[in-house]
Amino acid sequence: MKGLIKFIPNSITISRIGLSVLFVTNVTGQFVYEKNNFMNLIVLFSVICLTDLIDGKIARKIRCTSVTGAKLDVLADLFFIVASNITLISLGILPLWFLGFIFFKFIEFIITSDFTIRHKYLSNKNVFISDKLGRIVAAMFFVIPGIAFIFHILIPSIAENAIHFILYATLAGGILSSYLRVKSCLKLKS
Repeated sequence: MKGLIKFIPNSITISRIGLSVLFVTNVTGQFVYEKNNFMNLIVLFSVICLTDLIDGKIARKIRCTSVTGAKLDVLADLFFIVASNITLISLGILPLWFLGFIFFKFIEFIITSDFTIRHKYLSNKNVFISDKLGRIVAAMFFVIPGIAFIFHILIPSIAENAIHFILYATLAGGILSSYLRVKSCLKLKS
């Protein structure tokens, strides 16, 4: 039994991938087939967010954090973010440029994390290095799909303008985060 407990955090993380598929299926049903999936979407989005919050906390609590778990968490997050954004872009709810920005930030995060680990934390077991602003931007990447579908269902008259405001604020924060991360890497190099 004790051996099975160590699989709980990664199982929660992996469940996020299946929940993401259900989420985009329900988004498509809501906006393409005009099904009333609003409550399903709220529940799915809430559970997806909850799994993202608790998987790492549980892993730390039961002392079974791992490099595999950290990578799996990032991949599950990326899967949800990309799948939901592609779906909302195909429905005309989100702009295509935002998905490009997400990919840019992900690649920059991987490169600057790797650079920082190699130049500063040679013996550290960290896989990724986060910055406060980058965490906020990543959280926005995660919640924007939920905000987008909620606004389009509940307040369609202001949805487009409100979503664009949130997207541009996230873009500004992301650009600043990238600047600070690259600047930090350049300081490490010199």
